[in-house]
Amino acid sequence: MRALACLILTVVVLGVVGCQATPSTPSADEVNGEVVVSAASSLTEAFSDTAKAFEAKYPRTKVTLNFASSAALATQINEGAPADIFASADRVQMDNVKAERKSAPGVVFALNRLVIAKPKGSPAVATYADLAKPNVKVVLAADGVPVGTYATQSLAAAEKSAAFGTGFQARVIANVRSREANVRAVLTKVQLGEADAAIVYSTDVATAPEVEPVAIPDAYNVTSEYVIAPLTAGKNARAASAFVAFVRSPEGQALLSQRGFTIPAR
Repeated sequence: MRALACLILTVVVLGVVGCQATPSTPSADEVNGEVVVSAASSLTEAFSDTAKAFEAKYPRTKVTLNFASSAALATQINEGAPADIFASADRVQMDNVKAERKSAPGVVFALNRLVIAKPKGSPAVATYADLAKPNVKVVLAADGVPVGTYATQSLAAAEKSAAFGTGFQARVIANVRSREANVRAVLTKVQLGEADAAIVYSTDVATAPEVEPVAIPDAYNVTSEYVIAPLTAGKNARAASAFVAFVRSPEGQALLSQRGFTIPAR
């Protein structure tokens, strides 16, 4: 009997430990205060939606959004800028954040694809190959900015194809009129008619009625992975954890999907 009692007690204790180890959604009262989110520029609309929905779920919170290129944000975080969460448009910039400033390597929460943006109705660019035509004004993001890196990878892949041939990438680069600090600055050049074409994310074109897309063939396209992580140096760890969980929840993923992002498989 004594052995049986010990066995029952052991099972009960293990059950309690197991229950304690299972994370649960915090209540509205448990999450409060300001949470500062530094996020890639291409997340502007999606994370604005997310912030409103999060504040509705947790009425005692205030989400402060800081949008810039992922490269600029990584530098800001490393230099001590206040932030509770970093949402990067690639893994590279997440990895560039110093290890002691982030509580985890980050998790992929959304995907995106490249597209050419051109002024609506413009005949200058109708295909990917047209980026290399003489006198076409092209704008790209600066080196190190994720969408600029992805564009370089795409051009390099096309360079290897017989459909484009040797020198394609060099001819496109020769047409580049400026390198912008983030993807929204790239898009603005097209919106203002200062460029015939630019390589941006498909979700960005959806935000600009003055612009229309030209597809980049799948063989030369690049899938961008968006990575999110709470920051150790942040001041509101509980709210940061809740926000990251919300972004990855069905509700948060639906908000991203509505803005054109692809949801990664789990």
